[in-house]
Amino acid sequence: MDGEVGYIGGSGWADHWLHSKKNHPRWRDTMLKVCGDTVNSLQGTFAENWLEASGEVLAGEEFYPSCKEKKARSKTLVINSAPSVGSSTRARVLYQTLLASAKDSIVMTTPYFLPDKSARDVMVNAIHRGVRVRILVPGKKSDHWLTRSSSRRLYGDLLKAGAELHEYTPAMVHAKVLVIDGRWCVLGSTNFDHRSFGINDEVNLVAFDRVVGDRLLEDFEGNLKESKQITYGAVEASLHI
Repeated sequence: MDGEVGYIGGSGWADHWLHSKKNHPRWRDTMLKVCGDTVNSLQGTFAENWLEASGEVLAGEEFYPSCKEKKARSKTLVINSAPSVGSSTRARVLYQTLLASAKDSIVMTTPYFLPDKSARDVMVNAIHRGVRVRILVPGKKSDHWLTRSSSRRLYGDLLKAGAELHEYTPAMVHAKVLVIDGRWCVLGSTNFDHRSFGINDEVNLVAFDRVVGDRLLEDFEGNLKESKQITYGAVEASLHI
């Protein structure tokens, strides 16, 4: 907005996020307000996608007004991602590099959790070197029953290794948040699945900031109070293995 303020996160432009209906509470999501020169990077991502969709190049002061607040408080990167040969998109590289670099903790909230073997191995290896891994996914209020069912079939390796998996119970959780060691924070459009890592156009903001990390972890802990922890035995029974 006016080259000064940007918002990034999981929320879409639909009533799911705004209104509650009978047996369908409004969705739980997270957005980040961005100021300073980072806004220019968000605008650049939009301009790239606009060009691909319309053939129009956005240029000039009308679209890129001078930003008064030049320097952002946090160290940030805006990383966009598009399909590539071999599915080695920037989103996959970003997520797997951070997961592989974790020293103390991995905290993830994702609406669609379908990690392939490579992604699962990275998290299992992190657990083996002493990293605490906690993941929050939708519960029975998920908007995609088949995705949730498929996701549960992938819990086994992680639960056996010691990951803590929780399902959010009050509503559909659509937030896409990753916090590594309490300071590397990723928030944007990427889901933890093959579509986001190999097919979709995505954009994420990475902030290296303990204050941002503390706030996101505070939200995560609050969500856990309204969630159900999943055990390997419960998953095994539900799938009739």
